[in-house]
Amino acid sequence: MSSLASLSGRSPDDIAVEDGVRRLTWAELDARSLAVAHGLEVAGAEPGSHVAISVGNRVEFVEVVLGAWRAGCAYTPLKTGWTAEEVGVVLDDAATRVVVTDRDGARAAAGVRRVAVVDVETGYEDWLATQSASSLGDRCGYKLPFTSGTTGRPKAVVMSGSGTTPFSAGWQGIARYAELLGLSGDGVHLFVSRLFNGAPQTFGFGALARGATLRILPRWDAAEALAALSEANVTSTIMVPTMFRQLLALPDVDRSVAPSPALRTLLHGGEPCPLPVKEAITDWFGDVLVEYYGFTEGGMAVVQADEWRSRPGTVGRPLPGLHVEIRADDGSPVPPGTDGTVYFRTDGGRRFRYAGDDAKTESAHLGDAFTVGDIGRLDDDGFLYLSGRAADVVISAGVNIYPAEIEAALSDVAGLADLCAIGTPDEERGEVVILHIVLADGALLPAVLDELEARAEQRLAPYKRPREIVVDDEIPRDQTGKLLRRVLRDIHRSRPTG
Repeated sequence: MSSLASLSGRSPDDIAVEDGVRRLTWAELDARSLAVAHGLEVAGAEPGSHVAISVGNRVEFVEVVLGAWRAGCAYTPLKTGWTAEEVGVVLDDAATRVVVTDRDGARAAAGVRRVAVVDVETGYEDWLATQSASSLGDRCGYKLPFTSGTTGRPKAVVMSGSGTTPFSAGWQGIARYAELLGLSGDGVHLFVSRLFNGAPQTFGFGALARGATLRILPRWDAAEALAALSEANVTSTIMVPTMFRQLLALPDVDRSVAPSPALRTLLHGGEPCPLPVKEAITDWFGDVLVEYYGFTEGGMAVVQADEWRSRPGTVGRPLPGLHVEIRADDGSPVPPGTDGTVYFRTDGGRRFRYAGDDAKTESAHLGDAFTVGDIGRLDDDGFLYLSGRAADVVISAGVNIYPAEIEAALSDVAGLADLCAIGTPDEERGEVVILHIVLADGALLPAVLDELEARAEQRLAPYKRPREIVVDDEIPRDQTGKLLRRVLRDIHRSRPTG
């Protein structure tokens, strides 16, 4: 099998990945990932079996993922903040053979189940040194993602054809995917978020496959990220809108000058980006923002900077080989401009299944089309606009209200650091909207409340306006920054009534 360097068109002595503590050349990454592959097999992970990876932001994450992939295993990167109980759900569902980790929760979950552990912090280098670095052939490993959706309990998403693509073909495939997203094969792709997060990981490995160097920050910090972006050779990165807000809130920053002279692509997604936030970042960074809308199950739409400027609010059109359709509740298509459930369909009719949940699998499919329950509409040119997720829709007096619309309308109120709209039960109307907010440092609550009221009256119909505003210290988000709306809903629904 070809080396990683030759597959990516790089010299073996070029730097492939670095994290501020250590750096690996392409030759070193090639040899170390093959040694990981051999070691996993010795530990009991034969081709087709499952490997769980709970490793922080360090170069070892990259070599372990590649090692599991090249060993022909199904592998799952886990959120590093998960408890032993949360990790255990995945280990049980996937019949995990080996856990690779530097986290106590994963160590404990593996120990209770007598699952083999490769500890990245204890004896890892000695373990690696005892393994062969010879080729194992072009095996067919694959990523087995887990998604919790609105339930909070992870479920494996198994794509049709998983385990049938040789590594070299898969590596070249993610390189082509990265090219479609505007990720170049030169310079540096900067990781500013958690490596386990699905989209940054997928896009980052795609940039690596194209030949870019991966530079990994240990954690998200707005000031540190801005400094790293300012380095001359950073050509791409990926963020979520929460990161944009924190960058815009940094004091004493000259936003009349773009932070990076080489930056060509700033991917963003994961949640809707309010128009004022995106406009402010675009004015600062320039026309480098590429927005994506996608989900674990396989849908993907992308909008380039120039397209977005002419159609503010769109999340784009599907990538080649994908088609997007808007359907009514009865499954029938709806005309452009009409809200409905967003479905994707592939040219090959590719399907997926939620492992162990046939009912959820079938409910997500309509023939060869599939959905995760998002609500949106298409314009006459096929550009997609999102309204929200069906599970998040607030139904007040029989009328649908989309929390994302409320958040977008109020997000530019001065003094707001974060916000989240939810629905809560109401005896008269069924549900009403409650808005949770976090104040920025130094903000005065009366002034913020006055401006919220004024903006709501200006931008939202009366039935959409929040009936209550709750001030919190923080809005619940997972380690990737994704909004955990259900946590706030559960809190309100558990409150005693009367």
